[in-house]
Amino acid sequence: MPGLAKAYIATIVALATAALVVVASRWNPENVGHFVLFFALAMVASAMKIRLPGLKTTISTNFVFILIGIVLFSLSETVLIGLGGALVQSLWKPLQRPKPVQVLFNGACLTVCTAAAFWASHAVLALVGSNSTAVTMAVGGCLYVALNTGLVSLVVSLAEGQSLKHVWPSCYEWTLPYFVVGAAVAGLASAAGHGTNWAVTLLVVPVMYFVYLYYRMHIHRVLLENISSASHESQAMLAGEAQGR
Repeated sequence: MPGLAKAYIATIVALATAALVVVASRWNPENVGHFVLFFALAMVASAMKIRLPGLKTTISTNFVFILIGIVLFSLSETVLIGLGGALVQSLWKPLQRPKPVQVLFNGACLTVCTAAAFWASHAVLALVGSNSTAVTMAVGGCLYVALNTGLVSLVVSLAEGQSLKHVWPSCYEWTLPYFVVGAAVAGLASAAGHGTNWAVTLLVVPVMYFVYLYYRMHIHRVLLENISSASHESQAMLAGEAQGR
């Protein structure tokens, strides 16, 4: 691995460590039962992951629980959801056994993204003097998506020597629709969770499971279409060469 990539990973790990120190110092859950149940569901969602074509990375439905956590839980609880989800996503039934540095970076990356999204969204609320779930979700969601795809794209670019201008748009292309649908689901669940219908947020799991299945089939279909198109082009080229002879 290039030295620049190692330095970048070390920087992200240092930022994540600092965030976790703050999290540990502020740990004071209001309702342990709700958090434990929500955390368990988030870990189940983290196992529902999809490998992105052309990238050695995956996305899972855990980000929906992170967005809901930004609205319904404290910083400490939300960051713990992000970190736990990253570890499950990395270690649960991987196609290839991940290297320790990959697991470390994934955990650090989601820790940083979750903490930044939480801080920024709540800072904006304090600045405008509002308590709007929509504003929290919009700010937190946009920053989380941009930061997550940016950090992952940059490490891929540095580690594999690819252009960031190529890697980042490719990452956005595959993840943005998934994030948009997930953010909509998270927004509805958060709005319900602010009232007396907290249990409505539990419906996120079956809803996101169907979204996960659909998106996974969509990616497989696109890949098959690309393979078929490449095969037809190859056959056409061979036919043209044969006629030229």
